[in-house]
Amino acid sequence: MIFAKLNADPNFRSLPEPVREALRFLRDTDLMALPLGRHDIRGEDIFLNLMDMTTHPFEGSHPEVHQKYIDLMYWPEGGERIGVAPFLGTEAVFESRPENDIALLEGVENESFLVATPGCYGLFFPWDAHRPGLYLGDGPATSRKAVVKIAVSLLEK
Repeated sequence: MIFAKLNADPNFRSLPEPVREALRFLRDTDLMALPLGRHDIRGEDIFLNLMDMTTHPFEGSHPEVHQKYIDLMYWPEGGERIGVAPFLGTEAVFESRPENDIALLEGVENESFLVATPGCYGLFFPWDAHRPGLYLGDGPATSRKAVVKIAVSLLEK
């Protein structure tokens, strides 16, 4: 997992090229003017899901993992709290939807929490269980969120 501000390193020097490509797209695109929904960056290899989302309580939520895609989350406005823990592969699965590249877990051990605010991004790899969309404060809030899906296979080359 990587968690940083988009403007912390304008060249994204230490990251693999597919991640840099996605970050440049986020940096150079007016995400507040872009229509909600899916936008291809590099076809099925790199694409953006842009949404307005509402945060929810921890209770009833589930950590998630992906096998085919890395999640690159970015918040141009608003934010959320995100649980994160190492995915060991031994956790009980609550629900699996392989056609959507997602497995929801019953729970994880040693979960830590990140606070995402405007300008933050987080990279969540297949070994990172993550529980997005949690309340920042005492109740729900709406924010614009960009989730770029980056094919893991691009990093294996």
